[in-house]
Amino acid sequence: MIKMFTAFTEEIDDVDAAVSELLAQLDMDHKGLKNSLGIVHCYSDFLDSGVIKALYEKLSFDIVGTTTFSLSAQGIMSQTGLILTVLTSDTVSFTTGVSAPVVDTVDDPVTELYKNLTAGLPQKPAMFLPFVPFMKNVGGDEFIEKIDSLSGGVPSFGTLAISNEPDLSRSYTIRNGGYYPGSLVLAALTGDVDPVFLSASVTDDNILKQKAVVTGSNRNILQSVNNMPAVKYLETLGLAKNGDIAGLESMPFIVYLEDGSRLIRACIGATEDGGVILCGAVPVNSTLALATMGLEDVVNSTGDLAVEALKKAAGRGILMYSCAARYWAQGVQITAEEEKIEEKIGDAAPYHFVYSGGEIFPEFLSSGKVVNHLQNDSLIICIL
Repeated sequence: MIKMFTAFTEEIDDVDAAVSELLAQLDMDHKGLKNSLGIVHCYSDFLDSGVIKALYEKLSFDIVGTTTFSLSAQGIMSQTGLILTVLTSDTVSFTTGVSAPVVDTVDDPVTELYKNLTAGLPQKPAMFLPFVPFMKNVGGDEFIEKIDSLSGGVPSFGTLAISNEPDLSRSYTIRNGGYYPGSLVLAALTGDVDPVFLSASVTDDNILKQKAVVTGSNRNILQSVNNMPAVKYLETLGLAKNGDIAGLESMPFIVYLEDGSRLIRACIGATEDGGVILCGAVPVNSTLALATMGLEDVVNSTGDLAVEALKKAAGRGILMYSCAARYWAQGVQITAEEEKIEEKIGDAAPYHFVYSGGEIFPEFLSSGKVVNHLQNDSLIICIL
Protein backbone atom coordinates (compact mmCIF):
# COMPACT_ATOMS: atom_id res chain seq x y z
CA MET A 1 0.00 0.00 0.00
CA ILE A 2 1.13 3.53 -0.84
CA LYS A 3 -0.12 6.73 0.75
CA MET A 4 0.19 10.00 -1.16
CA PHE A 5 0.02 13.64 -0.12
CA THR A 6 1.21 16.96 -1.54
CA ALA A 7 2.75 20.25 -0.46
CA PHE A 8 2.85 23.51 -2.43
CA THR A 9 4.61 26.86 -2.42
CA GLU A 10 5.03 29.87 -4.67
CA GLU A 11 7.82 31.36 -2.52
CA ILE A 12 10.87 31.41 -4.80
CA ASP A 13 13.28 33.95 -3.33
CA ASP A 14 13.05 33.36 0.42
CA VAL A 15 14.53 29.87 0.64
CA ASP A 16 13.98 29.39 4.37
CA ALA A 17 10.34 30.47 4.12
CA ALA A 18 9.70 28.15 1.15
CA VAL A 19 11.23 25.12 2.86
CA SER A 20 9.41 25.81 6.13
CA GLU A 21 6.11 26.13 4.30
CA LEU A 22 6.59 22.83 2.50
CA LEU A 23 7.75 20.91 5.58
CA ALA A 24 4.80 22.17 7.61
CA GLN A 25 2.36 20.94 4.98
CA LEU A 26 4.09 17.56 4.71
CA ASP A 27 4.12 16.88 8.46
CA MET A 28 6.25 13.77 7.88
CA ASP A 29 6.51 12.99 11.58
CA HIS A 30 2.82 12.11 11.60
CA LYS A 31 2.16 11.09 7.98
CA GLY A 32 5.34 9.32 6.97
CA LEU A 33 5.65 5.53 6.82
CA LYS A 34 8.79 3.37 6.64
CA ASN A 35 9.85 4.33 3.07
CA SER A 36 9.17 7.55 1.19
CA LEU A 37 9.84 9.22 -2.15
CA GLY A 38 9.29 12.84 -3.12
CA ILE A 39 8.19 13.81 -6.64
CA VAL A 40 8.86 17.47 -7.30
CA HIS A 41 7.73 19.65 -10.20
CA CYS A 42 8.42 23.35 -10.32
CA TYR A 43 9.03 26.56 -12.20
CA SER A 44 12.70 26.77 -13.18
CA ASP A 45 13.48 29.69 -10.86
CA PHE A 46 13.20 27.37 -7.84
CA LEU A 47 16.41 25.70 -9.01
CA ASP A 48 18.30 28.95 -9.41
CA SER A 49 17.22 30.25 -6.01
CA GLY A 50 18.33 27.10 -4.18
CA VAL A 51 14.94 26.04 -2.82
CA ILE A 52 15.19 22.48 -4.17
CA LYS A 53 18.66 21.93 -2.74
CA ALA A 54 17.68 23.35 0.66
CA LEU A 55 14.50 21.28 0.70
CA TYR A 56 16.36 18.04 0.01
CA GLU A 57 18.80 18.76 2.82
CA LYS A 58 15.87 18.86 5.27
CA LEU A 59 14.26 15.63 4.07
CA SER A 60 15.16 12.04 4.98
CA PHE A 61 14.28 10.62 1.55
CA ASP A 62 15.10 11.16 -2.14
CA ILE A 63 13.28 13.57 -4.39
CA VAL A 64 12.98 13.27 -8.17
CA GLY A 65 11.14 15.24 -10.85
CA THR A 66 11.28 17.94 -13.51
CA THR A 67 10.67 21.56 -14.26
CA THR A 68 7.31 22.57 -15.73
CA PHE A 69 5.43 25.74 -16.62
CA SER A 70 2.06 24.96 -15.01
CA LEU A 71 0.85 22.64 -12.26
CA SER A 72 -2.00 22.09 -9.86
CA ALA A 73 -3.24 20.06 -6.92
CA GLN A 74 -6.23 20.27 -4.59
CA GLY A 75 -7.40 23.87 -4.61
CA ILE A 76 -4.29 25.39 -6.21
CA MET A 77 -3.14 26.20 -9.74
CA SER A 78 0.10 27.97 -10.61
CA GLN A 79 2.42 28.81 -13.49
CA THR A 80 5.26 29.74 -11.11
CA GLY A 81 4.85 27.31 -8.23
CA LEU A 82 6.33 24.12 -6.80
CA ILE A 83 4.51 20.92 -5.90
CA LEU A 84 6.14 18.19 -3.81
CA THR A 85 4.18 14.95 -3.89
CA VAL A 86 5.21 12.34 -1.34
CA LEU A 87 4.67 8.61 -1.80
CA THR A 88 5.10 6.75 1.48
CA SER A 89 4.71 3.07 2.31
CA ASP A 90 5.60 0.25 4.68
CA THR A 91 5.49 -2.35 1.90
CA VAL A 92 7.05 -0.54 -1.08
CA SER A 93 10.65 0.61 -1.36
CA PHE A 94 11.87 3.48 -3.53
CA THR A 95 15.27 3.65 -5.20
CA THR A 96 16.49 6.53 -7.37
CA GLY A 97 19.42 7.44 -9.59
CA VAL A 98 20.61 9.88 -12.24
CA SER A 99 22.52 9.09 -15.43
CA ALA A 100 25.67 10.67 -16.74
CA PRO A 101 24.91 13.46 -19.24
CA VAL A 102 23.64 12.19 -22.59
CA VAL A 103 25.36 13.81 -25.56
CA ASP A 104 24.47 11.80 -28.65
CA THR A 105 23.47 8.32 -27.49
CA VAL A 106 21.61 7.02 -24.46
CA ASP A 107 23.24 3.58 -24.44
CA ASP A 108 26.11 3.85 -21.96
CA PRO A 109 24.60 6.46 -19.60
CA VAL A 110 21.25 4.69 -19.24
CA THR A 111 22.80 1.21 -19.00
CA GLU A 112 25.12 2.33 -16.20
CA LEU A 113 22.28 4.05 -14.36
CA TYR A 114 20.06 0.98 -14.65
CA LYS A 115 22.76 -1.34 -13.33
CA ASN A 116 23.53 0.90 -10.36
CA LEU A 117 19.84 1.44 -9.58
CA THR A 118 18.82 -2.23 -9.59
CA ALA A 119 22.01 -3.88 -8.30
CA GLY A 120 20.98 -4.06 -4.66
CA LEU A 121 17.25 -4.65 -5.04
CA PRO A 122 15.82 -7.85 -3.51
CA GLN A 123 13.51 -8.39 -6.49
CA LYS A 124 12.64 -6.95 -9.88
CA PRO A 125 11.01 -3.50 -9.68
CA ALA A 126 7.23 -3.44 -10.04
CA MET A 127 7.36 -0.17 -12.00
CA PHE A 128 9.57 2.77 -12.92
CA LEU A 129 9.02 6.50 -12.75
CA PRO A 130 11.28 7.98 -15.48
CA PHE A 131 11.98 11.72 -15.65
CA VAL A 132 13.49 12.37 -19.05
CA PRO A 133 15.46 15.40 -20.28
CA PHE A 134 14.00 17.43 -23.14
CA MET A 135 16.67 17.28 -25.86
CA LYS A 136 16.29 18.34 -29.48
CA ASN A 137 18.94 15.92 -30.77
CA VAL A 138 17.93 12.86 -28.71
CA GLY A 139 14.27 11.87 -28.63
CA GLY A 140 12.66 10.97 -25.34
CA ASP A 141 11.56 7.63 -26.78
CA GLU A 142 15.22 6.57 -27.02
CA PHE A 143 15.48 6.70 -23.23
CA ILE A 144 12.31 4.65 -22.79
CA GLU A 145 13.29 2.04 -25.37
CA LYS A 146 16.63 1.56 -23.60
CA ILE A 147 14.97 1.14 -20.19
CA ASP A 148 12.60 -1.40 -21.76
CA SER A 149 15.42 -3.41 -23.29
CA LEU A 150 17.27 -3.53 -19.97
CA SER A 151 14.26 -4.34 -17.80
CA GLY A 152 12.36 -6.66 -20.11
CA GLY A 153 9.33 -4.39 -20.11
CA VAL A 154 8.70 -3.18 -16.56
CA PRO A 155 5.80 -0.67 -16.70
CA SER A 156 7.01 2.93 -16.80
CA PHE A 157 5.01 6.07 -16.06
CA GLY A 158 6.60 9.50 -16.24
CA THR A 159 7.27 12.73 -18.06
CA LEU A 160 9.74 14.82 -20.01
CA ALA A 161 11.02 18.05 -18.54
CA ILE A 162 9.74 21.31 -20.01
CA SER A 163 9.96 25.05 -19.29
CA ASN A 164 8.24 28.21 -20.46
CA GLU A 165 11.06 29.67 -22.56
CA PRO A 166 10.41 29.66 -26.35
CA ASP A 167 13.47 27.44 -26.84
CA LEU A 168 12.71 25.35 -23.71
CA SER A 169 16.27 26.07 -22.59
CA ARG A 170 15.56 25.83 -18.85
CA SER A 171 14.05 22.36 -18.95
CA TYR A 172 15.69 20.19 -16.30
CA THR A 173 15.34 16.83 -14.63
CA ILE A 174 15.77 16.91 -10.86
CA ARG A 175 17.23 14.50 -8.32
CA ASN A 176 17.83 15.44 -4.71
CA GLY A 177 19.82 18.71 -4.70
CA GLY A 178 20.87 18.61 -8.36
CA TYR A 179 19.26 19.50 -11.68
CA TYR A 180 20.28 18.35 -15.13
CA PRO A 181 19.70 19.50 -18.74
CA GLY A 182 20.67 16.16 -20.31
CA SER A 183 20.45 13.38 -17.72
CA LEU A 184 17.79 10.76 -17.10
CA VAL A 185 16.45 10.56 -13.56
CA LEU A 186 14.87 7.22 -12.70
CA ALA A 187 12.96 5.93 -9.69
CA ALA A 188 12.20 2.24 -9.11
CA LEU A 189 9.24 1.09 -7.02
CA THR A 190 9.70 -2.39 -5.56
CA GLY A 191 7.24 -4.44 -3.54
CA ASP A 192 3.49 -4.21 -3.05
CA VAL A 193 2.67 -1.92 -6.00
CA ASP A 194 -0.73 -2.13 -7.70
CA PRO A 195 -0.93 0.74 -10.21
CA VAL A 196 -3.88 1.59 -12.44
CA PHE A 197 -3.07 3.38 -15.72
CA LEU A 198 -5.44 5.55 -17.77
CA SER A 199 -4.94 7.82 -20.77
CA ALA A 200 -6.81 10.09 -23.16
CA SER A 201 -5.58 11.39 -26.48
CA VAL A 202 -6.68 12.34 -29.98
CA THR A 203 -9.95 10.78 -31.15
CA ASP A 204 -10.40 9.36 -34.65
CA ASP A 205 -12.93 12.10 -35.43
CA ASN A 206 -10.18 14.72 -35.08
CA ILE A 207 -7.74 13.09 -37.51
CA LEU A 208 -7.58 14.68 -40.97
CA LYS A 209 -8.30 12.40 -43.92
CA GLN A 210 -5.07 13.17 -45.82
CA LYS A 211 -2.42 10.55 -45.17
CA ALA A 212 1.15 10.32 -46.45
CA VAL A 213 4.26 8.17 -46.17
CA VAL A 214 7.32 9.15 -44.14
CA THR A 215 10.16 8.85 -46.66
CA GLY A 216 12.99 10.33 -44.62
CA SER A 217 13.71 10.73 -40.91
CA ASN A 218 16.62 10.95 -38.51
CA ARG A 219 15.60 10.08 -34.96
CA ASN A 220 13.08 12.77 -34.01
CA ILE A 221 13.57 14.85 -37.17
CA LEU A 222 10.88 14.33 -39.80
CA GLN A 223 12.92 15.04 -42.94
CA SER A 224 10.66 14.16 -45.87
CA VAL A 225 7.09 13.12 -46.55
CA ASN A 226 6.01 11.69 -49.90
CA ASN A 227 9.59 12.37 -51.05
CA MET A 228 9.38 16.12 -50.42
CA PRO A 229 10.84 18.12 -47.52
CA ALA A 230 8.53 17.88 -44.52
CA VAL A 231 7.83 21.61 -44.33
CA LYS A 232 7.02 21.68 -48.06
CA TYR A 233 4.55 18.86 -47.53
CA LEU A 234 2.87 20.86 -44.77
CA GLU A 235 2.66 23.80 -47.16
CA THR A 236 0.72 21.63 -49.63
CA LEU A 237 -1.86 21.10 -46.89
CA GLY A 238 -2.05 24.81 -46.14
CA LEU A 239 -0.54 24.26 -42.69
CA ALA A 240 2.70 26.19 -43.32
CA LYS A 241 3.67 29.17 -45.45
CA ASN A 242 7.09 30.18 -46.76
CA GLY A 243 8.76 27.76 -44.35
CA ASP A 244 6.90 29.09 -41.31
CA ILE A 245 5.18 26.37 -39.27
CA ALA A 246 4.11 28.58 -36.35
CA GLY A 247 0.91 27.33 -34.79
CA LEU A 248 1.56 23.63 -35.37
CA GLU A 249 2.68 23.14 -31.74
CA SER A 250 -0.91 22.26 -30.79
CA MET A 251 -1.61 20.09 -33.85
CA PRO A 252 -0.92 16.39 -33.25
CA PHE A 253 1.12 14.38 -35.77
CA ILE A 254 -0.36 10.87 -35.94
CA VAL A 255 2.15 8.16 -36.87
CA TYR A 256 0.86 4.72 -37.92
CA LEU A 257 3.59 2.11 -37.60
CA GLU A 258 3.99 -0.91 -39.84
CA ASP A 259 3.01 -3.26 -36.97
CA GLY A 260 -0.40 -1.57 -36.74
CA SER A 261 0.26 0.47 -33.60
CA ARG A 262 -0.04 4.25 -33.43
CA LEU A 263 2.10 7.00 -31.95
CA ILE A 264 1.29 10.67 -31.43
CA ARG A 265 3.99 13.30 -31.80
CA ALA A 266 4.03 17.02 -31.05
CA CYS A 267 5.89 19.54 -33.19
CA ILE A 268 8.49 21.77 -31.55
CA GLY A 269 10.03 23.55 -34.54
CA ALA A 270 11.64 23.34 -37.96
CA THR A 271 15.20 22.75 -39.14
CA GLU A 272 17.01 25.04 -41.56
CA ASP A 273 16.80 22.45 -44.33
CA GLY A 274 13.04 22.00 -44.20
CA GLY A 275 12.70 19.23 -41.62
CA VAL A 276 10.30 19.22 -38.70
CA ILE A 277 11.47 18.60 -35.13
CA LEU A 278 9.10 16.33 -33.23
CA CYS A 279 9.10 15.11 -29.64
CA GLY A 280 9.91 11.54 -30.57
CA ALA A 281 11.07 9.26 -33.36
CA VAL A 282 9.17 8.93 -36.65
CA PRO A 283 10.19 5.77 -38.53
CA VAL A 284 10.64 5.71 -42.30
CA ASN A 285 7.75 3.94 -44.09
CA SER A 286 5.29 4.80 -41.35
CA THR A 287 2.09 6.55 -42.38
CA LEU A 288 1.55 10.14 -41.30
CA ALA A 289 -1.63 12.07 -40.65
CA LEU A 290 -2.37 15.26 -38.76
CA ALA A 291 -5.17 16.01 -36.35
CA THR A 292 -6.92 18.97 -34.81
CA MET A 293 -7.16 19.62 -31.09
CA GLY A 294 -8.96 22.54 -29.50
CA LEU A 295 -10.20 23.74 -26.15
CA GLU A 296 -13.38 21.64 -26.21
CA ASP A 297 -11.49 18.47 -27.13
CA VAL A 298 -9.05 18.96 -24.26
CA VAL A 299 -11.59 19.83 -21.59
CA ASN A 300 -14.11 17.13 -22.49
CA SER A 301 -11.55 14.32 -22.64
CA THR A 302 -9.98 15.48 -19.39
CA GLY A 303 -13.29 15.64 -17.58
CA ASP A 304 -14.29 12.16 -18.68
CA LEU A 305 -10.93 10.66 -17.68
CA ALA A 306 -10.92 12.43 -14.32
CA VAL A 307 -14.32 10.95 -13.48
CA GLU A 308 -13.06 7.47 -14.40
CA ALA A 309 -9.87 7.97 -12.39
CA LEU A 310 -11.77 9.03 -9.28
CA LYS A 311 -13.97 5.93 -9.45
CA LYS A 312 -10.94 3.65 -9.73
CA ALA A 313 -8.84 5.48 -7.14
CA ALA A 314 -11.00 4.59 -4.12
CA GLY A 315 -9.05 7.06 -2.00
CA ARG A 316 -5.63 6.32 -3.47
CA GLY A 317 -3.38 9.00 -4.95
CA ILE A 318 -3.58 10.13 -8.58
CA LEU A 319 -0.56 11.29 -10.62
CA MET A 320 -1.44 13.15 -13.83
CA TYR A 321 0.71 14.48 -16.69
CA SER A 322 -0.77 16.41 -19.60
CA CYS A 323 1.08 17.36 -22.78
CA ALA A 324 2.13 20.98 -23.24
CA ALA A 325 0.35 20.83 -26.60
CA ARG A 326 -2.94 20.42 -24.74
CA TYR A 327 -2.11 23.54 -22.75
CA TRP A 328 -1.42 25.51 -25.93
CA ALA A 329 -4.59 24.17 -27.58
CA GLN A 330 -6.67 25.95 -24.92
CA GLY A 331 -5.85 29.37 -26.36
CA VAL A 332 -6.41 32.15 -23.85
CA GLN A 333 -8.25 29.83 -21.44
CA ILE A 334 -5.00 28.34 -20.22
CA THR A 335 -6.35 26.99 -16.92
CA ALA A 336 -9.45 25.28 -18.36
CA GLU A 337 -8.01 21.76 -18.15
CA GLU A 338 -6.76 22.27 -14.61
CA GLU A 339 -10.11 23.75 -13.59
CA LYS A 340 -11.89 20.69 -14.99
CA ILE A 341 -9.64 18.38 -12.95
CA GLU A 342 -10.39 20.34 -9.78
CA GLU A 343 -14.11 20.30 -10.57
CA LYS A 344 -14.20 16.53 -11.06
CA ILE A 345 -11.74 15.42 -8.33
CA GLY A 346 -11.32 18.28 -5.85
CA ASP A 347 -10.75 16.97 -2.33
CA ALA A 348 -12.08 13.49 -3.09
CA ALA A 349 -8.56 12.09 -3.67
CA PRO A 350 -5.02 13.41 -3.41
CA TYR A 351 -3.65 14.33 -6.84
CA HIS A 352 -1.08 16.31 -8.73
CA PHE A 353 -1.51 17.57 -12.28
CA VAL A 354 1.58 18.69 -14.20
CA TYR A 355 2.16 19.86 -17.78
CA SER A 356 4.68 17.74 -19.64
CA GLY A 357 7.11 17.79 -22.55
CA GLY A 358 6.10 14.19 -23.35
CA GLU A 359 4.13 11.47 -21.62
CA ILE A 360 5.61 8.05 -20.77
CA PHE A 361 2.92 5.40 -20.55
CA PRO A 362 2.76 1.58 -20.58
CA GLU A 363 0.76 -0.39 -23.12
CA PHE A 364 -0.30 -3.90 -22.08
CA LEU A 365 -0.49 -6.14 -25.14
CA SER A 366 -2.80 -9.15 -25.45
CA SER A 367 0.27 -11.40 -25.29
CA GLY A 368 0.97 -10.13 -21.79
CA LYS A 369 3.97 -8.13 -22.91
CA VAL A 370 4.35 -4.55 -21.69
CA VAL A 371 5.59 -1.91 -24.14
CA ASN A 372 6.29 1.56 -22.81
CA HIS A 373 5.70 4.42 -25.24
CA LEU A 374 6.53 8.08 -25.31
CA GLN A 375 3.35 9.91 -26.33
CA ASN A 376 2.48 13.53 -26.98
CA ASP A 377 -0.84 15.38 -26.98
CA SER A 378 -2.05 13.02 -24.24
CA LEU A 379 -3.27 13.10 -20.66
CA ILE A 380 -1.90 10.15 -18.69
CA ILE A 381 -2.87 9.00 -15.21
CA CYS A 382 -1.37 6.59 -12.70
CA ILE A 383 -3.31 5.63 -9.59
CA LEU A 384 -1.13 4.40 -6.73
